[in-house]
Amino acid sequence: MFSSDQPIKSYKEDMLGRSEFARSLGNAIFNYKNRDSIVIGLIGAWGSGKTSLINMCLEYIEAESLNIDDEKKPIIVKFNPWNFSDQNQLVSQFFKQLSKVLKRHDYANDINKIGKEIEIYASFFEPLSLLPAIGPYVDKLSKSLRNTGTAAKTWSEIKTRDLNSTKEELNELLDKQSHKIIIIIDDIDRLNDVEIRQVFQLIKSLGDFQNTIYLVAFDRNVVINALSKVQEGLGVEYLEKVVQVPFEIPLISKQEVEDLLLSQIDELIKNVPENKWDPMYWGNIYHSGFKYFFRNIRDVKRYINSLKFNYEIVKGEVNIIDFLAITVIQVFLPEVYYGIRDNSEVFTGIYTNYGRTDTEKEKYKKRCDLIIKDVKIIPSEKLLEFLKRLFPKIETYYGNAYYDNNDLHNWRRDCRICSPDIFERYFRLSIPRGDISQNEIETILSMANKPELFSQALENLVKDGRILRFLRFLGDYTQNIDIIPEENIEPIITVLMDLGDSFPDRGNSIFDKTQYKLSRLFDQLIQRIIDQEKRYSIYNNSMYKATNSLYTIVYEVNKLGKEHGRFGPVENLKPEEERTINLQQLNALEELACEKINNWANDGRLVKHKNLRHILNNWKIWGTRKQVSDFVENQIKQDDSLICFLTGFLEESYTQVLGDYAAKRELDININSINEFIDLREIEPRIRKIYSSSDFKQLEETQKTAIEKILEEMDRKSEESF
Repeated sequence: MFSSDQPIKSYKEDMLGRSEFARSLGNAIFNYKNRDSIVIGLIGAWGSGKTSLINMCLEYIEAESLNIDDEKKPIIVKFNPWNFSDQNQLVSQFFKQLSKVLKRHDYANDINKIGKEIEIYASFFEPLSLLPAIGPYVDKLSKSLRNTGTAAKTWSEIKTRDLNSTKEELNELLDKQSHKIIIIIDDIDRLNDVEIRQVFQLIKSLGDFQNTIYLVAFDRNVVINALSKVQEGLGVEYLEKVVQVPFEIPLISKQEVEDLLLSQIDELIKNVPENKWDPMYWGNIYHSGFKYFFRNIRDVKRYINSLKFNYEIVKGEVNIIDFLAITVIQVFLPEVYYGIRDNSEVFTGIYTNYGRTDTEKEKYKKRCDLIIKDVKIIPSEKLLEFLKRLFPKIETYYGNAYYDNNDLHNWRRDCRICSPDIFERYFRLSIPRGDISQNEIETILSMANKPELFSQALENLVKDGRILRFLRFLGDYTQNIDIIPEENIEPIITVLMDLGDSFPDRGNSIFDKTQYKLSRLFDQLIQRIIDQEKRYSIYNNSMYKATNSLYTIVYEVNKLGKEHGRFGPVENLKPEEERTINLQQLNALEELACEKINNWANDGRLVKHKNLRHILNNWKIWGTRKQVSDFVENQIKQDDSLICFLTGFLEESYTQVLGDYAAKRELDININSINEFIDLREIEPRIRKIYSSSDFKQLEETQKTAIEKILEEMDRKSEESF
């Protein structure tokens, strides 16, 4: 249930789409054929996931090793220098760890022999206080060798050796091996400056054995800074001499952090009833300050773990949005959290002037200022704006906003933290939608030449709520001829046109209409086709094959018509040479669209379409009035079909108050648009009868809203005319 701050151990745990990067790195290591020692650097800032990438890389290498003979399998040695405190330990323990792995009983005798030789090699460094130069060290070794207890390391054996000859013998043995030795050195960032230099000198001068591959993970800035201090400012040059192949970890973008955070929160609230989640309020909370707390994946994990644990305890007793907000303060600004907890009178309830003076108001303001001062994680002005959303009362201290008892009632009803009756619930304890990787996008697009598979992939994205994110990224590929060759343009348009009506109407923004986004994608793709006749052919074939969507087709044909001056303002008219298709081709597509509309009308799907009004308006222009009138007349004969027909004229509207980050969604209806097809006055009695019947309560919510809105509008117009 909870996500620890430990590195992931498998690609199955990868939430950032980095498994492919790890696979590439593992492949490069596994297939390295040169017998000279090589150093590969895995470079990234502290907390960027270096250890996680190493684990995924090794997982790949181990999987590939299953397919080769035992005598050729790579040997993996992990060494963490942070476990050893001083230079002598660090160097000698490195070679001891290497020796220990190679001396394993399941390795062949020749590998065991190398392990024993390395153990001897390690002994050269045990008693030394400084890294040795190449030369004999017999006299200095006597004590350490006598204390090893290893029979192989007799004094007579060692005294004829020096560091050079031992290393040469080791290289001769290693060069004959089919095994690659892969040495992993991690956590270099945690060492002090001298120890960092020692690690890199160890790799460069002492451990550069034949048939070895070093994978070294470090923060570039930390290492360069450390090396520069002992290399007279030449840290970069020294590092470049040691590390032959640098791999920069892909940066985690702010958007990736945000997407991960929101997906985690979405998972948490998936079972929250719709009436317990106010998207406008959440939008204001999120943008006013919430999002500024999260800088990296570690921040997300910390927050989500606290959130999951605590929310399970107070679920049903608190407002989920307020709990999201106060938890972020608890995790990242504990001093502010406790300041709020201990000053409920400053933050909860309402402030009235009755019986109070400006002095008292200023006193509360100073206490609030004191609680939020010297905050560094988030800009102070953003924190204040955030708290104003969470605790409306403090708006009074910094401006002229005032609230009344009705607000108090609403806050208590909604279990808001700003309610004095609810506040303590948030402090009784002692006491984060799916992403889509670049690889997944490209994999899906590679299926375009197989429309059935491509369609199924998009349907799956619709089901798991990621289709809008896919459409957003698809725009980045429309001009990429490698990812989307010209022959794949038609099948992509075909599938999108077939599924378009099943996509969510819009994203998070009121301006982010999905149909507009789809049309833009069509335009970007089709403009790659130079030949006008071929463009028409693509549109014609795509529309003909599309059987599951209608509005997407109608919207696109309508847009193409605007290029020819049909519908809309004259500025939409394009010069003839810039038009996507010619007039004759446009007429043919309009005829095809009418045929599609007529088919939907005959099989009963049209009247149930959520965009009925827009479809009828275009049908009326492209087709014949008789077709439309016959359809309408047939639909209004029975009450059930009449209700469906009227509901098709409901439209979303959004209102946004100055200062709000999110807009409020409402459903509205324009009776004038209905009167273009039927005379509402003639059927008014039937509508009122439906409204007053006992069956009205059994209707769907949108159907009830449509009836209520129509009657409200008719009553209003009647009063105005009277």
